[in-house]
Amino acid sequence: MKILLLDGMNLIHRSRNSFSKGDHALTYSFFRSFKPLIEKFKADRAYFVLEGQPHHRSETYADYKSNRPSQPDSFWRQQIEILEVMKSLPVIQIRHPDHECDDVIANLAKFHSQLGNEVVIISSDSDFIQLFDSLDPDKIFLYHPIKKEFISKPDYVYLDWKSLRGDVSDNIPGLKGVGDKTASKILSDPRLMKEILEDPDKRAIFERNKSLIRFHWFDDLADDLLSEGAEVAYPTFSLAAVREEFERMDFTTLLTERYWGKFEDAFETLSAGEN
Repeated sequence: MKILLLDGMNLIHRSRNSFSKGDHALTYSFFRSFKPLIEKFKADRAYFVLEGQPHHRSETYADYKSNRPSQPDSFWRQQIEILEVMKSLPVIQIRHPDHECDDVIANLAKFHSQLGNEVVIISSDSDFIQLFDSLDPDKIFLYHPIKKEFISKPDYVYLDWKSLRGDVSDNIPGLKGVGDKTASKILSDPRLMKEILEDPDKRAIFERNKSLIRFHWFDDLADDLLSEGAEVAYPTFSLAAVREEFERMDFTTLLTERYWGKFEDAFETLSAGEN
């Protein structure tokens, strides 16, 4: 089987690039870009993974992700709108209230890859690169939806590399003076790495960052993590319901005979894989 793991908020935020005028501009942009992903990968099962509250990370570092800008009410209204329409598409919505989307995706990837399934993760979040070091790299594929290319496994341990340099997007400071190239240089030289770990202050930063960046692994991965407290919404597939919503929002270009036919084909193929 081919399993598609979609970083939900990553994809919704990506659609803000076309977010302009109109009450449903973000919703329109999202579904316009969502269909090609479903068409491209022809998966047997798809998960749309949403965010929870990463209490264990904010307790470790109070400023974790504190640099994220707030979004207008119109963004959150349309996010709800998108998720409501998604309930009529053959895509499983899943989140864990106490863990980030990344953690849920990592655990689903572990479960399905261990079953021998091919797992495709769609996200521009580079944290998923660490899965190449912890799971079977022949079963895991990471697709960057903005670059429109697959990301390859680097020749270093990604978690260590990112723990040295930090992560600006999540407001995680790295070691002073350490950027991409310096982090790679340190990891390629055991002597330099030993010096870092022997310095108490530097080691503390490195270990803190590892605890923030590494995934949280659950014990029971079966049944879509339900036993671990995941919240799962299984869809009721209805293209008629989707079309009705698109008509209500006046998405005329998505409802032309040619485009809508391709939209139907993409999601009917996904639905067939579920059966």
